[in-house]
Amino acid sequence: MVQAHNDDTLSVRPASDDDLGAVLAIERVCYPEPCIAWTEEAFRQEIEKPFSNFLVLTDDATDTILTGYIVFWLLFDECHILNVAVHPDWRGLGIATRLVRHAVAAAVKKDMKRVFLEVRKTNTPAVELYQRLGFFVDHVKPTFYENGDDAYFMVLYLNKSNVF
Repeated sequence: MVQAHNDDTLSVRPASDDDLGAVLAIERVCYPEPCIAWTEEAFRQEIEKPFSNFLVLTDDATDTILTGYIVFWLLFDECHILNVAVHPDWRGLGIATRLVRHAVAAAVKKDMKRVFLEVRKTNTPAVELYQRLGFFVDHVKPTFYENGDDAYFMVLYLNKSNVF
């Protein structure tokens, strides 16, 4: 069990190749089915893409305790959140909320019009998190995931009244 830290002792920073081991460990515990989990190569490619933002949340004291990560693209006038994961030992501390807010803030800074994502219909905690942040279900994408699961396509339109 990881000892919980005060949120002030954690910082968001860009991921590097050195983080991939810890990222993959979180990915595997969050998505134990191989057809669901991202591969090391997939994460490595996100580090290299100029439009991709691959961020990790780590402890300030050692910068070695990786609690969660987010991958999102800033393209044209949209932000597409592709992957958000938090180590189970760190859930319930607002880490996913902080990471998603970071992506939204980056989109606002670039004057983007909307943020969107796909999330498993069965991932109730994630759906509820996104709804609390103002996202709504636009439509269902049937059999979106490789294992046949349906996805909600969720959207947050950015304007002065909903930016946090």
